[in-house]
Amino acid sequence: MSSNNKDASLYGIPRPKKAADKQATSSTNLAFASQLSSLISAGSSSSQPSSAGRARPKNKDDIFTVHNKNSRKRALKDLDDTDFTQRHSTSSEALDDATFKRSKRKMEEKARLYAAMKRGDVEDADERYAVDFDRKWAEKHDEGDSETSSDEDAGSEPEELVEYVDEFGRTRQGTKGDVAREERRKKLMLDEPDRFTARPAMPTNIIYGDTIQTAAFNPDETIAEKMAEIAAKREDTPPKDTHFDGRAEIRNKGTGFFHFSQDEEERKKQMEELEKERIETELRRAEREKKKDDRKKEVEERRKALKERRSKAQADRFLDGLMGELGDKAGQDTAGSKDGEKGEANAE
Repeated sequence: MSSNNKDASLYGIPRPKKAADKQATSSTNLAFASQLSSLISAGSSSSQPSSAGRARPKNKDDIFTVHNKNSRKRALKDLDDTDFTQRHSTSSEALDDATFKRSKRKMEEKARLYAAMKRGDVEDADERYAVDFDRKWAEKHDEGDSETSSDEDAGSEPEELVEYVDEFGRTRQGTKGDVAREERRKKLMLDEPDRFTARPAMPTNIIYGDTIQTAAFNPDETIAEKMAEIAAKREDTPPKDTHFDGRAEIRNKGTGFFHFSQDEEERKKQMEELEKERIETELRRAEREKKKDDRKKEVEERRKALKERRSKAQADRFLDGLMGELGDKAGQDTAGSKDGEKGEANAE
């Protein structure tokens, strides 16, 4: 029986269930409740729990009774508005070079972007920059119209219109006040040019109409001295004929290099001798080529004659053999005919 209980898991037999735990009686519940109430009352009566050994000092503060560290200081600092006031000082520390260049580059980029937006080169469809130049232009013109209307109302007589040229070279008509404002604006633009725009400045040294430049005929002292110095250093025109000088080059010359003399007569003799040598070399080369061709022709003729002799000898041998075979066959035929005639004679 015990062996069957041990091997029950091997054969799939379920194990017998354990006996159910005994239910807690009412007496045990009452005892647990009384003990719990006594512990709670003992904990509330004594602030510090009793321990068997010596009480240790408490280093850490209770997290429920202590405020956050430096929270009061931060709250007082938030109420102080000294951080938002401007401080002007002449003894503060100077910025380092990198910070200064970075700030300058940022300001230049902002100024360049503002100038481009003012010209209309950048479209602010998403309203990222919060600058409405159209509204500014309309308000400016409204103010200008109101000023002109007030001036017209103040003056009883109409002002005389005059012609002037605006910044784009157009001829316009306007009052003297408009002309004065245009002149002031031009002067301001010349005094403070906009270095963030790509518009080129108008050149100032342009010559209009027929002009004679007298400086070319009446040079000053400095230019006259330079011209005299250049004239003194002037080389021969046309330059003298010079020949190649191989000694002036520091390099290894080839086998066919020949150094000619710088003297004209000597150079001419050297060239004539070289010409004679060249003609003689060409003649010898032609003779050598002719001998070589004659030798080739002679060898070719000998080869041809030898080939003909070999062909003739081979033909003769063939004919001799053929004639021998024909002679043997003819002899056999005559012998056979004679034997036949003898047999016929015997039969008769």
